Amino acid sequence: MYAMNTRPPAIHLNISDPNDPHDVQDDPELGLANDATNASTVPTLWGIPLKYLSLVTLAVQNSLLTLIMHYSRVSTPPSRAYSPATAVLMNEILKGSISFIIAFSRIDLPPPEVAGQTTTLMSRIKRLAGDIFSQDCWKLSIPAILYVIQNNLQFVAVSNLQAATFQVSYQMKILTTAGFSVLLLRKKLTSPQWVALLFLAIGVGVVQIQAGAVRVVQDGVVQDDTHTMNAMKGFIAVATACLTSGLAGVYFEMVLKNTQTDLWVRNVQLSLFSLLPALAPVFYLYASDPQDGWIPTLFRNFGGWAWGTVSVQVFGGLLTALVIKYSDNILKGFATSLSIVISFLASVALFDFQITFTFIIGSFIVLVATWLYNHQPKRPESISWALGWPETWRSGSAMRSPAVAPYNTLSTSTSSSRSSSALSLNSLAKPDTKDSLLFAR
Repeated sequence: MYAMNTRPPAIHLNISDPNDPHDVQDDPELGLANDATNASTVPTLWGIPLKYLSLVTLAVQNSLLTLIMHYSRVSTPPSRAYSPATAVLMNEILKGSISFIIAFSRIDLPPPEVAGQTTTLMSRIKRLAGDIFSQDCWKLSIPAILYVIQNNLQFVAVSNLQAATFQVSYQMKILTTAGFSVLLLRKKLTSPQWVALLFLAIGVGVVQIQAGAVRVVQDGVVQDDTHTMNAMKGFIAVATACLTSGLAGVYFEMVLKNTQTDLWVRNVQLSLFSLLPALAPVFYLYASDPQDGWIPTLFRNFGGWAWGTVSVQVFGGLLTALVIKYSDNILKGFATSLSIVISFLASVALFDFQITFTFIIGSFIVLVATWLYNHQPKRPESISWALGWPETWRSGSAMRSPAVAPYNTLSTSTSSSRSSSALSLNSLAKPDTKDSLLFAR
């Protein structure tokens, strides 16, 4: 029993506030724990933590994708260039196939008394088909269409902008995602994040001033069968791609955040709904020149660089899941910065990119803005009996029960977000590991 003038020892509780953007909720379903546990459980490869290896690999992959995509579009005359619509279609088919295999492997085997005379294989196929063609699968149609539009616009943008300029400009997806999240989801951004978004817009604008001043023409001569780059066309394409990217990610979060469907099943649904809009430009291409047949028209000029673009893009989707699972936002911001630097240096070495003062300043502003937006320090709350209950508890506002969470988790409740990994605000403002299992679109 304590004496009247003796204070009980201070009790410190970790409280997770669902309305606090700084709170990071770990996912027990994926086996993710708090920082104290993660420090000893993060796997290593060749003695190097996997989170660092995956981040460097992601940075290289992002740069490599931009460089390969750019080179495959500008290295050949328009008459011998492959169709971007075919690349988008192949991308969706491969993503859907890989997601189907992974989703199939994650289905639990039914017990013999439940399976009855039905084979185990057929039971798993029926269960997966039921999950894929569920009642709410139609909700994926809108983001699927938006993602197809975004992917096609990326090809238009990278065909008209230098690789480094495209890489910097594409960071506008942070701005559009944040804007749609505030408008549609009533998300609250911190003051540093608003400042970061402002500087992000300024930095992209400065880079585009540099891009608009340079028009690249092969051999310095404009010819009918020579690829030329139109900076204005490229900027409109990348801005529209970022717009559709942000809208698709926020819409995905808005309609699916309360569902419990496996994320690999969602990948399959996205790919299925993407097939029709991805096939539309392919059918148009065939209708304009039906002499060679549908398959030859589809894969006309679809050579090694085209397949390389598709392969690197699909690989990046799997890699994104690995990065977000084992890293935090500061490291992801580092990967973004590293990919921009790699693209810049490679553009100078491979494409005779002209280094200008405005590009360096604009890129630096974008890098700082990206770091500032992602750098949200944790704010653990220490509650002491001597200090009394927090004001929010005394006011009777809605608050999670102050029960002590288990040691291996920060919160007893799981995250309700189900947004797109690369593009939703939750994946940008805080690590949401379930969302990371979606292919980057």
